[in-house]
Amino acid sequence: MVGFAVVGLGMGRSRAKQITQTPGAQLRLVVDIKTSLAQEVGEELGCDWASDVNVALERADVDVVMVMVPSGLHAEVGVLAARAGKHVLTTKPMDVSVAACDRLIAAADAAGVLLGVDYQSRYVDSNLAVAEGLRRGWFGRPILAEVRFKWYRSQQYFAHNGGWRGTWAMDGGGSLANQGSHLLDLLLWFMGEPVRVYAETAIASHDIETEDVGLAVIDFANGAKAVVVGTTTFPTSVYFSAEVHGTQGGALIDSALDGSMRVFGEGVEDRLHTVNNSVPSAMADMVNAIEQGTPLRIDGREGRRTVALLEAIYASARAGHPINLNHA
Repeated sequence: MVGFAVVGLGMGRSRAKQITQTPGAQLRLVVDIKTSLAQEVGEELGCDWASDVNVALERADVDVVMVMVPSGLHAEVGVLAARAGKHVLTTKPMDVSVAACDRLIAAADAAGVLLGVDYQSRYVDSNLAVAEGLRRGWFGRPILAEVRFKWYRSQQYFAHNGGWRGTWAMDGGGSLANQGSHLLDLLLWFMGEPVRVYAETAIASHDIETEDVGLAVIDFANGAKAVVVGTTTFPTSVYFSAEVHGTQGGALIDSALDGSMRVFGEGVEDRLHTVNNSVPSAMADMVNAIEQGTPLRIDGREGRRTVALLEAIYASARAGHPINLNHA
């Protein structure tokens, strides 16, 4: 069994529960600086609990540290875990800057441990099928992709838990960096290397540092283009979609979270149905990687790409002109 510790029990609470339902995984410990919350979740899920991350780092039965703290602390906690010889799995995004991502990647490489990023949309059947279909050329030459979400977040959402959301230091951005990073990751998975970005952002209805409306146009190395639209100002959370088409077919993923999809093009849908998704979650992916040596679906270097794209989007929005991406 692969032993997990979950650090940070906001979204980490649901991930801890998911670990208890993952074959080959054992939830050993949950950690949160709020002692009462750590105790509550530990007792609920039948595992040990602590308020100090060092407890997880010192335990021999913990193989993986799942980092679920605010985004701007992912690398800090992940580096500590890697140096302690633990495999690391961070929630999205990997951190708030490329520099922080690079520190975490270097620490994992030096320690010889695995580093993964939990983008749950990568484990949805239809999303995997589209990614494979694009890779195998079933859609023909890619032409255009779109990712869009229209969600609602209250001002209280940003003020909750110390007010780290919607800040540059801890959230790394606003609607695009937090909610939208799932879709940006899918976009990169589908389309390959971005080479040019033009973006605009705005703060329309919240008292925050970062954006609640984000728009971008992206050019890719393969000649395709993409459009990004994301906001947390809609009256309710109703829309979270990805679309892509090429010269021989297209797919409209109506929900990138649950996988509902419409497919167009002769024979494309039948081909997509042949793609087998054998890994249901990032936690199961990590178990397989440790026990069987299989590659992670999204490792640290792959997770870094989304942060690099976000940095380019925000740089373009600040500058008011397109930004060419450096892939060095």
